[in-house]
Amino acid sequence: MKRKNFLMLMALLCSTGLFAQLGIKAGLNMANEIRSFNRSDVATSFQSSNLTGYQIGLVYQAMPKKTGMGVEIGALLSQKGSSFHFDSINVDNVLRNGYKEINYLEVPLNIRYHIIVGLVGVYGFGGVYGACALSGSTVTESTSTTEKEAYKTFADRVDYGYNFGAGVELFRKIQLGGTWSNGIKSTSNDDSSFKNKVFTMNLVYMF
Repeated sequence: MKRKNFLMLMALLCSTGLFAQLGIKAGLNMANEIRSFNRSDVATSFQSSNLTGYQIGLVYQAMPKKTGMGVEIGALLSQKGSSFHFDSINVDNVLRNGYKEINYLEVPLNIRYHIIVGLVGVYGFGGVYGACALSGSTVTESTSTTEKEAYKTFADRVDYGYNFGAGVELFRKIQLGGTWSNGIKSTSNDDSSFKNKVFTMNLVYMF
C-alpha cells in the first residue's frame, strides 16, 4: 500500500505542471542523544544536555502548481551529538564532563504541504532521513583530552530516522521554521545504545 501511494505521488508530480525551486538552508541544531546503558551505576550517574551545532546545505522543493502538496529533498552538513556529565565517583574510568560532536552528511526526503495567501504562507512536512558520519570526536573537558571517533565499517557511520516540522513562508522565497528529527539506529559501537535527537531552527532562501 505504501509503495502504491508513493507511485501515485510520483505520477502526479510528473503529469502536471511543476513549481520547483532550489534553495540554500542554514540552521542551528540543539542536539542530544537518547541513551541506554547496561550498567546501572553508569545509568544513574550519567546526565546529558544539548549540544549546539550547525546545519547548512541545499534543498530542492517540487510540487504541482494546482496543489499545495509536494516533495522536498536535501543535502546537508549537520553537526549532532550531546554534552555529558558524570556525577558519581563509583563509575570506573569516569568521564567527568565534556561533549561529543559528530559531523554528518545528511539527506532528508519529505512530503511537504503549504498554504499560501498572497505573499505569506505556512507549511508543514514529514519524512525520513539518512546520514553518514564524516568525522567525530569526544572531548573530555575535565582532563583536556580529545578522542577521535573510530569507524571500523561503513555501517558504523550510518544514521537514519524520521523528521517532521513546520514554519512560515514569505514572498515564496524565505522560509523560517523548525525541524525535529529522531534517529532509530544506534550510533554506538559498544553495548550501550545512543540515538540522535535534534531540534533545528532553520532559515531557507529559495532561488
